[in-house]
Amino acid sequence: MNRKEIERLPVGGLEVTEVKIYPFDLTGIGGSVKAVATVKINDILQIKDIKIIYSNKGYFIQMPSKKSRTGEFIPVVEPLSKELYAHIRRKVLDEFKRIMERYDEEVDINP
Repeated sequence: MNRKEIERLPVGGLEVTEVKIYPFDLTGIGGSVKAVATVKINDILQIKDIKIIYSNKGYFIQMPSKKSRTGEFIPVVEPLSKELYAHIRRKVLDEFKRIMERYDEEVDINP
């Protein structure tokens, strides 16, 4: 089993059971956020506003945060386990890839 397959497995009884992706493109104005995601964990906890960001090293996710009065970004949701973060990241990026491939197919069909 490779690393990506392992990251898809539940972590300590916690599993991402649903992912919704809301893509958008800010490339024209210099933005690196490509989409936001909402995930459900075990169908009992929902996390909104997970950002999917593209950098020169590829895609990664940023968990929700808010800006303090001093301008510092403070995490709102923060997985304390590297394994849980990797599981969430893998599920979100897998779904993002699936959505974008479907979009690309639709664009090719309807030029």
